[in-house]
Amino acid sequence: MPKNTRRQSGPQRRRSPQEEQAATLSRSLEKVLERMPATQAAVLRWRMGLEDGQPASTAETARQLGLSLAETRDIEARAFEHIREAIPVEHLQRFLGQ
Repeated sequence: MPKNTRRQSGPQRRRSPQEEQAATLSRSLEKVLERMPATQAAVLRWRMGLEDGQPASTAETARQLGLSLAETRDIEARAFEHIREAIPVEHLQRFLGQ
């Protein structure tokens, strides 16, 4: 007879309220990034370190994406405008504790 190879998971650790807020904000941000133009999303992912946890400078982001510094700054500004429109400021302020 084959053995049951399913692993039983142990008790789940409950998330703190801050972890729940961070997870909610992260999901909201990811939804916004999916809806914005690809270049804007790429600039934000590089600048904020969303892919590897290491934020890139404007110059590094421009170099990686083949853009000028001015283009990168303009695209970043437009991307943040999309975020401000999509995620209520009150939600961000609560998350940041302001």
